[in-house]
Amino acid sequence: MRLSLPKRIYFISDVHLGVPHGKRTPDEHQDALISFLRHIEADSSLYIVGDLFDFWFEYRSSVPTSGARVVFELYGLVQRGIPVSILPGNHDIWLGRYLSNEVGLELLASPTDLTLHGKRVHLTHGDEFNPSLSFTVSRAILKSPLCIRLFRLLHPDIGVWLGRLTSGASDAKARVHPRDDRRVYESAADRLIQNGTDIVVCGHYHHGIELDIYDGKLIVLGNWLRSDTYGLMEDGEIRLMRWKGDRGETVTGPLTE
Repeated sequence: MRLSLPKRIYFISDVHLGVPHGKRTPDEHQDALISFLRHIEADSSLYIVGDLFDFWFEYRSSVPTSGARVVFELYGLVQRGIPVSILPGNHDIWLGRYLSNEVGLELLASPTDLTLHGKRVHLTHGDEFNPSLSFTVSRAILKSPLCIRLFRLLHPDIGVWLGRLTSGASDAKARVHPRDDRRVYESAADRLIQNGTDIVVCGHYHHGIELDIYDGKLIVLGNWLRSDTYGLMEDGEIRLMRWKGDRGETVTGPLTE
């Protein structure tokens, strides 16, 4: 249990480790995030709001190797006393015990509600804001114990290959989800804020948004495929930031890819 909240709270989402990227090699993709993680100082914490991995499944004796250097950096943060929490996204729905027991990450449900710096914060990956029938059914199937047991029967090499294939791993992930519209996120945040939430933080949309709604705020975290955006909360105030390779800058206008 955290006895006191750190001074700085960071939020990231939609890194999609393991996905090929047109502008970066897989190593360059990891390097961008690692430079950011090494910037996080003491008296901080980090929330990963879904889709850190493009695909993740833990077998009893093996885990995917994509993003291994990032996982090592996260372990290093925890060892330095910086709490790291992670929520599942629609691509890494099967987060499990390896990340909690061996790496030291705190696994949270999506959505989850927290009080941070005196503010009521609703954390969610965001994919449930615009669910289709096929999404609802497929998510229920994927989370079922039977599906997990059957997938575990596959050889890890086959399972990971199949998972990456079905995830649709491609550069298209750097674009806005075609079925989604930013008004979906604004409407969902509007309802939550009218019901007592102060801040809504989500991902999934892949485009960063910072929007005041009544007395609350919506932060959509963007992505680490192109934009390298994140949220930073200090003294109860949150803002959208962009990592520039060696420093963070406040986002003050429309994001350009």
